[in-house]
Amino acid sequence: MKKLGMLLMAIAMVGFASCGSKSANGDKSSACGDSCACGKSCKDSTQVAKPAKKTIVCRVLVKEGKQADFIKVAKTLTDSTRVEPGNVSYNLYQSPFDSKLFVFYEEYKDDAAFQAHAGSAHFKAFSDAIKNLIDGNLQIDQY
Repeated sequence: MKKLGMLLMAIAMVGFASCGSKSANGDKSSACGDSCACGKSCKDSTQVAKPAKKTIVCRVLVKEGKQADFIKVAKTLTDSTRVEPGNVSYNLYQSPFDSKLFVFYEEYKDDAAFQAHAGSAHFKAFSDAIKNLIDGNLQIDQY
């Protein structure tokens, strides 16, 4: 479980980088001058640029013996979500250490695309179908 948590934390950290750095006298300097390739000013590297892309990490604990049923329902959701216009990627992972633990890793082009997914008929059908399959609530993190 600790390894999975560390992996998810590492995934979340991907993409976070600062443009500028402080020199010995405290001045900010950058190899790219006053602006970076990202289009942001390097004068203040303490701010992290908010990406337009929306990433979701959803952890699900499935009841013992219900894994196959969950996978079947999740496959329908995954297949339908991958063809949504704003979907970048949508993957389901099952822990190799605990067969009851699943993680959805989802990426959307922006928040509007995520909201469209959350309101879709296939997401609502999935939500209804898993009520008796999961143990507890979904743990959802947004980035």
